[in-house]
Amino acid sequence: MKSTTAAQAFDQAVPRYPAQLLTPARLPDGTSVLVRPIRADDDALEREFIDRLSSETRYNRLLSGRRLTPEEILHLTHIDYEREMAFVAVTAEGAQARMLGVARYVRDADGRGAEFALVVADDWQRKGLGCLLLETLLQHAAAAGIARLHGITLATNQPMQNLARKLGFVPGQDPQDATVRRFEKTLRAEILHEGMPSLMLQ
Repeated sequence: MKSTTAAQAFDQAVPRYPAQLLTPARLPDGTSVLVRPIRADDDALEREFIDRLSSETRYNRLLSGRRLTPEEILHLTHIDYEREMAFVAVTAEGAQARMLGVARYVRDADGRGAEFALVVADDWQRKGLGCLLLETLLQHAAAAGIARLHGITLATNQPMQNLARKLGFVPGQDPQDATVRRFEKTLRAEILHEGMPSLMLQ
């Protein structure tokens, strides 16, 4: 894990946490969740979230059956908000928050495009949460000046393919790998407001 000195250097190097992007939201079944950018202190929540995923969901996300190392968890939670973004949906179970899903993008080298990824906890799938997270990510990416968002998913991951199509992503084949599908969406630039409005999926 990172030393105290390294963690302090990271905190000083990255932009301030964008707290203005915290967004209360409501799922179609009435469940209230909070959608917010991931924080550097979300390490434990991220680890618990990944550990709770079924082997199938973990494989769909990582394209392999391996488990993430502590260093990789830190990499997912300690992000540079100017180069990447990760929105998490959290709710409270008793006195303790639980991470329900994560949508993230990382800018390409040219800064104009970005690769996205999405994963939702097994018991929160098919509740509208993936759509909520990906719509939030799309809105922020467009506001941040990203011209296109692209990603890959396993050819067997039909729910993810259906969601991508629903939100306007164009599917494509990978000429070098028949086991995956590629998706891409051109984004329209939007104004990034101080705070996003509350979202309610219909």
